[in-house]
Amino acid sequence: MAHRTALIEVTPGQRRIALVEGVRLYDLMVDRPGRESVTGNIYLGRVERILPSIQAAFVGIGLERSGFLGLAEARPSIHRDENRTGTEGITDYVSEGDAVLVQALNDPVSDKGAKVTTRITLPGRFLVYTPGQVGIRMSRRLAAEGKGDPIESMVSKLARDDEGFIVRSRAGNATEESLTDDIDTLRATWETITEARKTARPIACLHRDLDPVERLLRDEAGPELGRIVVDNAEILAELRAVCSRLSPGLVDRLKMHSAGTVLFDAYEIESQIDDALAPIVTLPSGGSIVIEETTALTAIDVNTGGRSVSGGPERAALDANLAAIAEIARHIRLRNLGGLVVVDFVSMRRQDNRHAVIDALREAVSSDSCPVHIAGFTRFGLVEMTRERRRASLSESLLAPCPACTGAGRIKSPQTVAYDALRHIQRQASVLPATPLTVTASSCVIEVLKNLNHETLAKVEEQTGWPVDLISDDSLAADHFQVQSRGEVGETDG
Repeated sequence: MAHRTALIEVTPGQRRIALVEGVRLYDLMVDRPGRESVTGNIYLGRVERILPSIQAAFVGIGLERSGFLGLAEARPSIHRDENRTGTEGITDYVSEGDAVLVQALNDPVSDKGAKVTTRITLPGRFLVYTPGQVGIRMSRRLAAEGKGDPIESMVSKLARDDEGFIVRSRAGNATEESLTDDIDTLRATWETITEARKTARPIACLHRDLDPVERLLRDEAGPELGRIVVDNAEILAELRAVCSRLSPGLVDRLKMHSAGTVLFDAYEIESQIDDALAPIVTLPSGGSIVIEETTALTAIDVNTGGRSVSGGPERAALDANLAAIAEIARHIRLRNLGGLVVVDFVSMRRQDNRHAVIDALREAVSSDSCPVHIAGFTRFGLVEMTRERRRASLSESLLAPCPACTGAGRIKSPQTVAYDALRHIQRQASVLPATPLTVTASSCVIEVLKNLNHETLAKVEEQTGWPVDLISDDSLAADHFQVQSRGEVGETDG
């Protein structure tokens, strides 16, 4: 496995976390004020409406849109699945006006509220705690590697009668002491939640999941992660304190970025983000994949590029498909594609070749942090898979409908362009310190810059040593801007 690095870039008003394998970007998280994730949060909600026709309920959890609670997620325990009669309905579990403890499974997306569940799970470093859901379950990777039995035995000894655990993949080499510490921490968190529920009145948030940087340390910082590079001394100090308390072995992996270039520029991340927002991905083999997101599903089309291969068309199709799989798996994760994904591979007739493609695809997505389920080839030769949706896709986070094409295409949102402009100012300030600068952009971008909190602009102006002038010019494209020294010719970016 290639060396993995986490990059944490802190700019005024925004943090971006990139996960890199070798030199290839495979995951990106963008953290902006007002856009915090609610996935994993636990709420004491109120049932607002029951929809018997679809066996679901809407639960108020304090967000703009109510949470969606389906019948399967309303059942309090997985053991009810085994004994249910098939005649039950959503009203067997909740009624309008009920106070109900729920957990957000994903973030609200577009016009849909968050999906919620009554089956609470609390993730730790090695285990996921499932209070009220008795039993020990193993990650598929541990089971496949034959490491499940000794770990399951240790966890079973530590578990109480009314609780369960899911053993995560990284627990394969965990000691009993590490597992005990993880369990004690998770139990303490659950006790805090249950105590808070006794006095809380709906609607209330009883538990917030970790912020993106701390989640990185919990979910990604296994032995394969070699370095965590940060470009902000304050955040680095916070991470060292967290690691010292929760995972001392990570402290030595924390590094301060001290080079003269911007962190993401040093690792050529910006160009890879642009590639992840483009529909066409060129493959080293000469072929390409085309990725199209729609409301209902994501479609991925594999193209051979017209290259000739010895062995005939069947061999050429197999080689093209196998060459595309690594990039398909990388872009599914990088773009954070959730829900149904349909892949149109180059047509193959032989069943053994189809099996080889499915096996390779399953292996490629096995390291994805979100569960991916592959159904195999349909009768029409398409591969169907689903990926758990936890947060908005990369395009939904960074792009906005294009006003020039009534939403048929997408461009960078005004917020994204505004933060691009701030980063450009910082670069200019490092080259020409103490030089007054002017930003010219469309009125929607200038409005975002003006509405940034005072501390955000103050930090930028402190770096430049001068106030930054903001000028609206709607003759510029909505996703472009100009940064220039006062009285000089500027540079267009975006």
